[in-house]
This record gives sequence, C-alpha cells and structure tokens, in this order.
Amino acid sequence: MNCRRVITLIMEYLSGGLDSKTRLAWGAHLLDCSDCMAFFETYRSSIEALRTLPCKEISHGARSRIQRSLRSRIRHASLVR
Repeated sequence: MNCRRVITLIMEYLSGGLDSKTRLAWGAHLLDCSDCMAFFETYRSSIEALRTLPCKEISHGARSRIQRSLRSRIRHASLVR
C-alpha cells in the first residue's frame, strides 16, 4: 500500500468499511510511514473537533448550491484521472 492509497481510504477506515486484508495493509503502512501517521492523526483530531461544534440547519438553497458544487468537483476529478 502506498501513501496515496492510504489517504484515499481514511474515511472508509474511520467508518469501519475496510475489509480485514485492506485494514491490515493500511495499518501496516501507517506504522512504517510517519508522514501518513501524522496526516491521519491530524485528520482524525479535526473530525473530533468539528463534532463538538453546534450544528445548525442550512437553507434549502444553500444545501442545493453545495450539492451542485460537490457533484461538479467529483465529475471533474473523475475526468482528470
């Protein structure tokens, strides 16, 4: 497993969505790669910090604009690869 793959799997790891073989390879990489470990720890602590913030509802219009923007970015990213 390489650094790029580890980064792309962070959310799946945190949600428990990795199969056992991938989870073991992911963990082994983190043990050997201090850069990925530091990135993961920062990512995880950022999520924990964000969870402590109060949650407010956003308007339907704002939600729609955000969803359109994310869909556009995903489409663009998949075309670039």
